[in-house]
Amino acid sequence: QVIMLSNNAGRAIENYTKAAHDSGSFVVTYDSPLMGGKDATGEIVHVAPVDFAQTGLVLADMALSILGGGGDFVIMGSSPKSSNQVAWIMALKKAIENDAKYSNIRLVAEEVYYPDEDNRAGYKNKTLEIAQLKINGTYPELSLIMVPSTSGAAAAAATLVDQGLCDIMKVSGLGFPPELLRASKRGCAPEFVLFDNLDLGYLAYHASHKLVTGQLEGKIGETVNAGRLGTRQIEADPHRENALWIKLGDFIKYDESNVERASFLECIRGYCGNAEDTEFFHSKFRGKYKSKALAIIPKVTGTISFLCSLLLASYILSSRKRRSSVFGRIMVGLSISDMCSSAMWFLSTWPMPTNSWLHWGTAGTTRTCSAQGFFLQLGLCTATCYQATLLLYYFLTIVKQSRESQIKKWEIFFHVVPCSAGLGTSIAGLVLKLYNPSSRGSVCWISEYPAYCSKSLSCDRGQNAIMYQWWFLYVFVCLTFIWLIVAMSTIFHKVRGVEKKARRFSHEGGNSKDVAMQALLFTISYAIPWIWAPIKAGIDTADIIFTNPNADDAVIALSIVNVIIFPLQGFFNFLVYLRPRYGQVNTWVANIRVVRNCFNMKKSSSEKQAGDATSSFEGNQTDVEMKENNNEMVRDVAGAESEL
Repeated sequence: QVIMLSNNAGRAIENYTKAAHDSGSFVVTYDSPLMGGKDATGEIVHVAPVDFAQTGLVLADMALSILGGGGDFVIMGSSPKSSNQVAWIMALKKAIENDAKYSNIRLVAEEVYYPDEDNRAGYKNKTLEIAQLKINGTYPELSLIMVPSTSGAAAAAATLVDQGLCDIMKVSGLGFPPELLRASKRGCAPEFVLFDNLDLGYLAYHASHKLVTGQLEGKIGETVNAGRLGTRQIEADPHRENALWIKLGDFIKYDESNVERASFLECIRGYCGNAEDTEFFHSKFRGKYKSKALAIIPKVTGTISFLCSLLLASYILSSRKRRSSVFGRIMVGLSISDMCSSAMWFLSTWPMPTNSWLHWGTAGTTRTCSAQGFFLQLGLCTATCYQATLLLYYFLTIVKQSRESQIKKWEIFFHVVPCSAGLGTSIAGLVLKLYNPSSRGSVCWISEYPAYCSKSLSCDRGQNAIMYQWWFLYVFVCLTFIWLIVAMSTIFHKVRGVEKKARRFSHEGGNSKDVAMQALLFTISYAIPWIWAPIKAGIDTADIIFTNPNADDAVIALSIVNVIIFPLQGFFNFLVYLRPRYGQVNTWVANIRVVRNCFNMKKSSSEKQAGDATSSFEGNQTDVEMKENNNEMVRDVAGAESEL
């Protein structure tokens, strides 16, 4: 129904596009249009990245800037059959000829230099040929090659860098940031421009879709609703007769101030180009974005959390009394859930596919990444539900004054609901292919692939991942937090009532206060790790990352904090669980110290009296009694130590 194409064949295909149009298909071009109008080519509309007239002025301004107000340059194209390049080159020549501002810069050759072959080797040879014109004195003032082609600019810049010619020759024109990053840093490509290729395809897709669905007829004045790009209008093409176009916008200029960030944003989405120096690019950004730290830190914190959860579960299961209680079994379920997620944090980047260039230490495949995401989702979702269940137990115990026997009647639901939620969402994520390397994280989980692909129309994997993150986990987290607030408010209200009654009748209020404090600490231990992850998820989105340069630093900092704190959920639970036991130990130790001090004082007094040679019979009798008391104290101390 629709044919979308970028023309790089001159007029060679116009008969075929006209035949396609006559048979009922819509012909839409983008980037490079068909040369003839609608009647000759069948083209309904051309989606132009920029106005070709602007291109000449932009290229001329960059030449003037790079040459320092004066000097010579040449033009190197890719093919004389590329209609968009032909238009850009003509616009550049026209701008230089007609505007006195460019009088001090000179195009030293009227003809355009084209490589013998439209490939990297062809561009390399032609670049060296042009550089030789300066070296041998043919054009001693020649110091710039203007290349209105992304592939040509990348190859020419790489050649100058490799040959050490950046001091005598520069490259400019149309360039793709990841391919020109190294050359820009070496001074070979001081300035270059490009439009947003992703947005160009996005706009072309919307226009094509609306033609097919009848929302557009392809007439002047019609408005195209292009999603996140807003609206664009169909206009008469000012450069071709009987042709229509939709213009995307203006050129984006790149220099040393923004090329690094632009390169990262392009490449993290999977569009790194075909540059031979991609390893330079990858190693640079792996260092900047702390990839090594993000891979190593969770191995440490994940191990700590796993061992603490294992110790806690083992401690509870080792005692018949502890494992027979509802509370004990809930804690075992929570600990096992945390062990599942902690193990995945320990693996960190190992299961990720080896082509996940932004992550350090990758050694897996798509399947191992999916497996890690499955078990991580299982652990996180199940633990979240168990946390809500744990607070429900405290609520029933304190507020409703339910007995253990009453709670046991409903205990099966305390385990069925968390396990069902965890398994259900984990399996669904596997079926929907949601588990992929996180954009700037340490594990495979529900993520878009390539990263930030939601900015375009579709993803290879993980389509609508942001939505599924909320439905499969964050909704459970939010509901749990709401329940935590409601339950803890009710519990403390109940405890305050108990304390008031206790003070009224001048006796202790039982252990409600201690139990409430324990519930609060479990709530805090759950909340601390979850503070950072949602904040990072809210910032690390395509709309924010692509528009706010400061968002990168925030995402890096939050990522580091997250991998330190988030995997430690089991460690925090372990500390809270041991808190009452630690208090009991301190009480026993204090009691033993008091008993020992009393024993030592009486023993010292007894020895003093026994050494008195003039003591009376009553004194001797008292000594006997004190020895008996001492013996009783010794037995008390031994019993206390045994109980401790």
